[in-house]
Parts: sequence; C-alpha cells; structure tokens
Amino acid sequence: MSLNAEQPPETELDHIRDTLTGIVSYASKTRGEMHRRFDQQEKRFDERDKRFDHQDKAIAALKADNAELKADIVELKADNVEIKGALKLILSRLPS
Repeated sequence: MSLNAEQPPETELDHIRDTLTGIVSYASKTRGEMHRRFDQQEKRFDERDKRFDHQDKAIAALKADNAELKADIVELKADNVEIKGALKLILSRLPS
C-alpha cells in the first residue's frame, strides 16, 4: 500500500456520523460546564445561607439585649421617681 493512496470519498452517512459525533461531544462539554456552574451557585447559596443564619442569631441576641435595656430603663425611671420624691420630702422639711 502506498503512502499516497487516496482515501475513499466521504459518504453522506460518514458526514452525518461526524456531525452527530460533534454535536454529542459539544453537548457533553456544555453539560459538564453547566454542572460545574450549578455546583458553584449551590456553594454560593450555602455560604449565603450560613451568613444569613449568623445574622439571624446576631439579631436575636441584639433583640434580647434591647429587651434587657428597656427593662433597665423602666427600673431607672422608677428609681428616679423615688429619688425625686425623697428629695421633695427632704426639701420640704428644711427650714426656710
């Protein structure tokens, strides 16, 4: 067989097979890229959900602190009323 032997002419069936092979190869690469991107998106969503959970916990802690502060303010106001009453009583008993 000679190195310069001619290749048999490509038939229409060969052309269709080559075209379909190319399409399947491209679809496979595209599918793989889609799955990689989906995995990246899922990882980002998981990280975002973790941040939201952390923020929710921080907000709950702040709300608890706020409730404690409000209770302290109410208590201080009551103390202030008592102190004012005691001062008025003391001042009323002072000689003029």
